[in-house]
Order: sequence, then structure tokens, then C-alpha cells
Amino acid sequence: MNRWGNDLHHGSLEMPEGYLELINKYEILIQEVNQVREKDKRLIRELFNSFTNKYLMVGLGFQRAYGSILSGDYFDLLKLPGGKFLFVFSDISGHGLPAYTTLIRLKSAVTLSVKEAEEKFKITGQINYGEIVYAIACKFTDIMDLSGSSDFASVNFVFIEEGDRCLKFRFYNRSMLFPIIIRRESEFPQIINLNNKSEIWSPEKGYLLGSDIKNLIDEDLYYRTPECSLDIYQGDMIMFYTDGITEAFSKSVNTQYGEPRLEQKLLEMCDLPPQLVINNIFESVYEFIGGHEFQKDDMTAVIIDLPLR
Repeated sequence: MNRWGNDLHHGSLEMPEGYLELINKYEILIQEVNQVREKDKRLIRELFNSFTNKYLMVGLGFQRAYGSILSGDYFDLLKLPGGKFLFVFSDISGHGLPAYTTLIRLKSAVTLSVKEAEEKFKITGQINYGEIVYAIACKFTDIMDLSGSSDFASVNFVFIEEGDRCLKFRFYNRSMLFPIIIRRESEFPQIINLNNKSEIWSPEKGYLLGSDIKNLIDEDLYYRTPECSLDIYQGDMIMFYTDGITEAFSKSVNTQYGEPRLEQKLLEMCDLPPQLVINNIFESVYEFIGGHEFQKDDMTAVIIDLPLR
């Protein structure tokens, strides 16, 4: 609460009519949002730890922008038929209530599309990842069009399934950052930044999701989402993150936190449990920008760790 609100509680200022009630509603809203977040985190951890026979550790990090009650960063894990899973990691444009409203619309489109895929699986015994992503894009775009909203979403749809001695990750990316992988198969950990092309990887993305975006380009091109695949092995740590981390700006050095700093921190801490890695990265960002009050964008990170045994 700000200083004025504290003064009102202590009676040092004359209270405007209805202001105390507004403060109480504000505090209740914050508590409810935090409770929902904590519940989501517990459920996602439980789901991750239930879908694979491999020893898996999961870290979840979330931090709202300073002064914003609600966030537009969204992550979810949904169980699919046939022992497969869909991990959704998204960054919605804007902040606060408008961004959170768009988040709910995207989540609804995802939930409905997965339910449709489940019904189809009962008949065909098959599940088509591309069809699910296409259905989500159609539903979300239609909702945004009907609501007259100009907001948009960048989303990484990641389908996860068991492979032979690995987890198979199939990415359908709509203008979202790809994750960073720390591969610890040798004495010297290796960084694989999936935002960069390499011998084993070629990042491909579709357009941002939003009705205004669809109206700017060819419709077939808008709905096209390329697939990229990568196998994740025991010893790999994979970090999904939003640009609120890498674009955090320090006025004192006039530069952003950036991917090189993030990669270095990951290398330094890759032997720690994933939750500690995320906590330390967030603290590193705050130290870099000069404190929590200088955070301008939501920061969200999820680490999936398959530690060496």
C-alpha cells in the first residue's frame, strides 16, 4: 500500500468517501491473485512430476511489474491423451487488467481446443499437434475480434512426450522467445540458446496472435505455425523466460540485462536446484536495474531440470 493509504488507515489524513472500502477491495484482490498463482504453481509442479518416469525437478518463477496487480504472463501445463502434454508459455501485450483479460481469453481458447482434441482422440485414437495449435489460434483470434481488442499475444506451444532415453519437445512458436538449454553431459556445461541457429537447431516462428495482426497479413500466412523439434536428455536444464528479464533496463549503465548476462548466470548456477536458480536470476536483475521499484515489465521464468544422477 502507498504512504497515503497508510496515513488514511492511521487517521492522519481526512478519508475521502468510500476510499477505505476501495483499499480493502484492492487488498482482497491482491490476496486472491496471489492465491490463484500459488495454486497454479503447485498444480503445474505436480503435473510435471507425474508425466515422466525420469527424475525431474521443476522451478517456477513469477514477478509482476511494479505497481501492477495483475500480469499478462501466462504458463500452463495440460494433459493430453496418449500420455502426452502441452506446455503453454505466453507473454501478453500491456499490463494490468487489460493484459489479464487477454490472458483469460487465451487460456479459454487453449482449454476448449484441448477438450476438442480429447473428443477426437476417442474416435480416431490419434492426436494432431498442428490441429490443436490451429484451433487455439482461430478461437483466440475470433474472441479478440469480437471484443474489439487490439491486444496480442506471443506464445510458445510446447508438446512434450516420452522418447527413448529422452523427452521429445515439439515447439510451435508464435513470436515468443525460445528457451535456453544448459547441457551438462560433460565436465564443462554448454549453453544452447534456442533463439540462435546452430548445427542442431533452426528456430522458426509464426506471427503474433491477435485480430489486428491477422488483418495486416495474408490469412493463410497468419494461421501458419512452423514446428521445431528437439530432444531433451538427462543432465539438461531448460529455461523458459519472458523478455521482462532480458530487457530489464539499468539507467546507471544505460543498457539492458540481456541474454549474455542471463546465460552467464545460468552457467554459474546450473548445479543448484531450479527454484534457487530462478530466485538468484531475479535478484541479479533487481541488482542490475537498481531495485524492485525500477521493474517496468512482468518477469516470468520456468525451469525444467533433468539432473544428472
